[in-house]
Amino acid sequence: MTLDNLTHHFLIASPNMPDERFAQTLVYICRHDKHGVLGLVVNRPILEARVGQLLENLDIDVSDQSVMQDLALDGGPVYPEVGFVLHTGQPTWASSFAISENVCITTSKDILERIAAGEGVGHYHLCLGHASWFKGQLEKEINQGDWLVSPGDLSLLFEIPFEERWRHAAQKIGVDLDFLSDDIGHA
Repeated sequence: MTLDNLTHHFLIASPNMPDERFAQTLVYICRHDKHGVLGLVVNRPILEARVGQLLENLDIDVSDQSVMQDLALDGGPVYPEVGFVLHTGQPTWASSFAISENVCITTSKDILERIAAGEGVGHYHLCLGHASWFKGQLEKEINQGDWLVSPGDLSLLFEIPFEERWRHAAQKIGVDLDFLSDDIGHA
């Protein structure tokens, strides 16, 4: 696998992740280009941050009551006050771009209004904050064993329970995290 473009891939934090902020995280890469990498942590729900309440705090009327129970995610340590909507569908919103054939990221209020009404969005995660790496930084972290890489997968992204995603992603690439050690290869 080449590390040139990891867009629509997962980063699986190794059990020996040196940065505690990313311990046992699963990060979905939204953009990887010549400027660096932007990703969203997709397995850390914020138990006190219900999507419905966040939308009401933005003066958005919530008519779809199921949204009231949806949990927002801790998308990463960078700009935790900024929301990103990771969703299925096409980039038809005011500030939206496609990540893959059926996954987009949107930062505009129009998608939040549609979510509140229960319209226009199939699967979604409202992520607060993001993770980012400058050019070459992520590749270095992968090479030193901080991250494992797995191809993108809609089921893992939107259907597997949050608490199972980290291990499930590793199992998909044949890795048992309980047996992964930083001592591998040392005599």
